[in-house]
Amino acid sequence: VRVPGFRPGKAPRPVLEREIGWPLLRQEAIDLLLPEALGEAVTEHALEAIDTPHVEIDVFERLQPARFRATVQVKPEVRLPDVRAIRAPLQPVAVTSEQVDASLEALRQSFAVLAPADNRPVEAGDHLIVDLQVLRDGQPVDEQPAADIELNADPESLIPGLFEGVAGMVQGETREIPLKLPDDYRRTELAGQEVVFRVTVKEIKEQVLPEVDDELARQVLGSQPSLLGGVEAGGGETLAELRQRLEERLRAAAERDAVFKQQKEALDRLISESAFEVPEAMVEQEIDRELRNLAAELEGQGIDFEKFVQYGGANLEDLRRERRAGAHERVRQELVLDALATAQGLDPSAEHVHAEAHHQLAGAEDAERLVHSERVQAYVKERLRLQWALLWLSATAQGREWAPPAPDQPHADDAPASAAGEILEQPPVAVPDAPGAPSLPIAAGVASDPGGEPGMVDL
Repeated sequence: VRVPGFRPGKAPRPVLEREIGWPLLRQEAIDLLLPEALGEAVTEHALEAIDTPHVEIDVFERLQPARFRATVQVKPEVRLPDVRAIRAPLQPVAVTSEQVDASLEALRQSFAVLAPADNRPVEAGDHLIVDLQVLRDGQPVDEQPAADIELNADPESLIPGLFEGVAGMVQGETREIPLKLPDDYRRTELAGQEVVFRVTVKEIKEQVLPEVDDELARQVLGSQPSLLGGVEAGGGETLAELRQRLEERLRAAAERDAVFKQQKEALDRLISESAFEVPEAMVEQEIDRELRNLAAELEGQGIDFEKFVQYGGANLEDLRRERRAGAHERVRQELVLDALATAQGLDPSAEHVHAEAHHQLAGAEDAERLVHSERVQAYVKERLRLQWALLWLSATAQGREWAPPAPDQPHADDAPASAAGEILEQPPVAVPDAPGAPSLPIAAGVASDPGGEPGMVDL
């Protein structure tokens, strides 16, 4: 501190105190010492703090032992039922020929081409090129009609009444179609009003579908692997082979759905049969985490979250309210699975954590540094504990035994692990923000301090 008349760091203590003032010096000492003392106390008593400690300072004066009291809200006790009595069987899956037919028809639709529909009126499914003018009270809304508008003659997607108005029109025909626009019409100045659409049909095109034959199979298997939804493409040229691939895809999807439903049923039963309370502080923290993830996602799209809330029509309280039910459910899931992991001794080793972090961060920028970050490792370990608990529960509910995979094979059981991650809605490892990653909340509030000004103590 620079004090007039003295070199930096050389002013006598009484002069320094007069220059700075005892209250400010005292508060700085509290800021330095209280977090360390709080951390030691929490560690000594093995507490899992879930909220900002409520601190009351009794004594904090010159040459006297400091004394304070801190009330810390901790993770609630969860009383689990007889977990091995929970039953949730895995339902068998079947793929019918009708399902394969429907999937094949969807593929066929994706290969449709548009061709002129000569000498016939408009039908459902046609693709139209039209000129369009909107009239209100007999007067055009815009100075010029909109030319060469593309319009799909689909009764489900058009404004109510518009399809009925254009159906049966022929090329070159003009019609005036009276409509009542919906209340959510994109042009707000016209929303909910009675108008007339003046439509001139300039072109009518129809979808021409390919034949369901070996040629279609060759197109799909040879050049459109993405259409198979993850099933390996190539190596086939016949319709029979294409149907086989589609059946494999449908079966894999059905099996994933069955695993998801079985895990969710087992978890729901565990929650309903357990006894515990859900702290509001944990729900609020989960909502905070979701909003931070939303802000990061928007930032990745070049959108500032604060400006999004301020100018984008989003209300922060509404955003929190919309997320409350989901956050409450996730906290319930995490509390019971955390208790189950502890009861069953499911504790990922350092090797497991390291392998999982490498897997999750593969290809990420600065991955090597992140893998060795204490926060990332704490988050990955907590993720694995909850996932392992759910996988153990799922297997036990089917009457099977389950053991963690080897550290070098963290994803040997991909389908169940993927379903468990989806149920738990675990955010990416790149956002190490899970409960349990930090050992204490960010700040401890000084609620009552008889010797100084109330304030915030940064931990």
